[in-house]
Amino acid sequence: MQKKIFLLSGLLLMLFTFKGTIAFAVENPIESKDGEKPNYYSIHYDGKEQELVLEEDNIKLFLTSWTDESKSAVNAKLEISDHTYSSDFTEEIILKVTDQPTELKVMEDRSIRYTLQPSNSFHVEEIKLPESDNPIPNETDTEIENEKEDATSTDEINSEEEQVTETIEEDTESEEKQKPEITPEENEDLNSVDKISPTKDTTIASEPYSIQNEDTIISYSTHIEGIGWQNPVINGETSGTSGKAKRLEGIKISIDNVKDLGVKYTTHVQGNGWLNYVSDGKISGTTGKAKRLEAIKIELTGKKAKDYDVYYRVHTQTFGWSGWAKNGEPAGTEGLSKRLEAIEIKVIEKGSNINISIGNSFIKNPTIAYSTHVQTYGWMNQVKNGALSGTTGKAKRLEAIKVNLQDSNFSGNIVYSTHIQDRGWLNNVSNGAISGTNGQSKRMEAIRINLTGEIAKYFDIYYRVHSQSFGWLGWAKNGQAAGTEGLSKRLEAIEIKLVAKGNKAPGSTANRFLTKPSVVYSTHVQTHGWLDSVKNGVMSGTKGQSKRLEAIKINLMNAPYSGNIVYSTHVQSRGWLSNVSNGAISGTNGQSKRMEAIKINLTGEIAKHYDVYYRVHSQSYGWLGWAKNGMKAGSEGASKRLEAIEVKLVPKGKGQSVKASDAFKKPAKIKIFLDPGHGGYDSGSVAGGAKEADLNLAVAKKVEKLLKARGYSVHMSRNNDTFVGLYDRAKMANDLNANIFISIHHNSTASSATFVNGIESYYYRAQKEYPSKINKDMHDNPARIKKSVTLASLIHQNMLKNTGAVNRGTDGASFAVIRETKMPATLLELGFINNVSERINLVTDSYQNKLAKGIADGVDKYFNVR
Repeated sequence: MQKKIFLLSGLLLMLFTFKGTIAFAVENPIESKDGEKPNYYSIHYDGKEQELVLEEDNIKLFLTSWTDESKSAVNAKLEISDHTYSSDFTEEIILKVTDQPTELKVMEDRSIRYTLQPSNSFHVEEIKLPESDNPIPNETDTEIENEKEDATSTDEINSEEEQVTETIEEDTESEEKQKPEITPEENEDLNSVDKISPTKDTTIASEPYSIQNEDTIISYSTHIEGIGWQNPVINGETSGTSGKAKRLEGIKISIDNVKDLGVKYTTHVQGNGWLNYVSDGKISGTTGKAKRLEAIKIELTGKKAKDYDVYYRVHTQTFGWSGWAKNGEPAGTEGLSKRLEAIEIKVIEKGSNINISIGNSFIKNPTIAYSTHVQTYGWMNQVKNGALSGTTGKAKRLEAIKVNLQDSNFSGNIVYSTHIQDRGWLNNVSNGAISGTNGQSKRMEAIRINLTGEIAKYFDIYYRVHSQSFGWLGWAKNGQAAGTEGLSKRLEAIEIKLVAKGNKAPGSTANRFLTKPSVVYSTHVQTHGWLDSVKNGVMSGTKGQSKRLEAIKINLMNAPYSGNIVYSTHVQSRGWLSNVSNGAISGTNGQSKRMEAIKINLTGEIAKHYDVYYRVHSQSYGWLGWAKNGMKAGSEGASKRLEAIEVKLVPKGKGQSVKASDAFKKPAKIKIFLDPGHGGYDSGSVAGGAKEADLNLAVAKKVEKLLKARGYSVHMSRNNDTFVGLYDRAKMANDLNANIFISIHHNSTASSATFVNGIESYYYRAQKEYPSKINKDMHDNPARIKKSVTLASLIHQNMLKNTGAVNRGTDGASFAVIRETKMPATLLELGFINNVSERINLVTDSYQNKLAKGIADGVDKYFNVR
């Protein structure tokens, strides 16, 4: 369902003129004509269909999708309702992703301004800029060419006042102006069996149908997607297309040459439903709106209507030609999202000897009805058509189910089978029979449902289940398994829907059926070579033989989720190797190099549901404690070989607690000094209600936690909102004899708001005007400065990698805290607090975690490469 953001502020927008204007994005921002500061809208877009509505002017901006996987631009549509002419205007546009306010022109003298950025959630914020940040206005206005008048672009439904000449109605709409776009649901039957009689011509023509000794003629014309209005055809001829997947969008029907006989008709239109009746050549349907006709009803009127019958049939997407309908009966479909593609209409005098078989002219969705037997509740009331049966959030198992079809025009059955605790898959049952158990306290774990017979030709059956621990799984269809197997997880609820053949699934089809994954691994052992693969916690390697592990391969099998297993080994004289994944070799072969430690992790969807645990048998230490999810296991700096390893997967959060100090040994801890800038009465920069001092401390605490988990000794200049002097901070680090010093800050410009954004990092560069006061011997020591450059660079690179932030580079400066410290030091500026878009990230826990991990990873890199 579209989310609607109602923008009720004073945007400078107005309606299109009658002839229409192309709306487009201009890259150069401009200032409003009256000299006022032009505000802009900061749009964070999530890739889903969104609608921005300016209610008082009936102006809508639809954001529909990314133009491609790079997320560099968004497909959009501008829709304006013109009260003057009672018509609507729509223009498809493309909005570029930009962090600079960009003009979106609506009229030659009217525009809005926006910035557009990718995001995980949709958000719109009106930004009011200070005087200093207003962009320079354009020197010239962008010219907009008016499109040629399109008389059929107005909505001609149900309005006898809107009389348009036949010439305009039939000739002004070209294929280019239609700009048809075949959606997946409209294109699905291009390769299906076409039930219209074969013809080489786009428009189907058949012989006229004559009526006994009279010149009674019914004539009709259809408006076809991408083609426009067709020439009228008469009694029984076909109007429409064959094999082109083209929708009918409008129709006009007339009675000719018969006095006191008329015709009225109504169409069922996509998104509108049944329209009001129109008569005698008026348009029913739409033009220029890309909306399909789905059904029609036709009746004769006037004094002579009692003497004649009107018969009609339609050719419908997927179903082909329907049976004949008569005198106001519906023909087509409703609720199936199927387009009409062609129509035939006949008028026959009552009492004639011409027989036309009527029936099967109209198809509606059959009903799927179902009931579940729930733990402690028993049989639930029957629900239908996608409604939930069962419970959520109550930890109640489904034990049995009954499923049936109702109101179906088609022959065939619904068959289904359930996977039951300790029983496995039961035999199929059908049409309301019970599948499962009752009174045995057995959980349903999975289900398969299918259609048979004629109904299976026209409908797919979709179903999804709510499974213990996993919640709602993806939609399965037509006999696919939904649920879990081998995981001992109960089903708690189910939804079932019938969907017209080839239409889209009701939602995501990913992860509909989950099975227990395995982790499989093999080690290369000194003098033994590669050992046979083992899995799920079995030991690979040796004990008591003083044989080193030299390499390892690890893989996932039967994984119910997407994602990878990635791992890295610490190798004698080589340090930590780059990550490899999914069965690749980490380590060495034929080089007599021992593995000393290992890190293993899961990525992607599987990491949300499983933890990977591992432990190693290390020379002198024996079996060390369990590590998990990327922690180090083994030793570093002790020259101890790994001799064996065990690896296993554990459902998320269900495994034992682990301690980094038990899993990994490092003889001498490295001392890290973290300095969260500002504090106490010195709040640093302030913008949008956020204080720099608070953000500095929040990130520093996250870095502290990460580094401690990795075996470092971490010290802080402050742990709360207190003031510490600059020289006191440096003295604390010097007295501690820390290995490195990291000062954490957030940036700002002099103005209250800015477009400037990104991360920058500093190392010490001596400046004569800022002499050292407490570090005269070491402040400009070449070795210290060189290491400071390396430290700043590695942390900077890893922050950029983790966050995707703008790279503002590294540079030298004479900040007091990095001038007065004896050890390698860096000062980090994590982003601009007075940039609205960047501040939205900086204040979030998730983005702070990314920054902290980047800093910690940079520290790891520094001590591995120095």
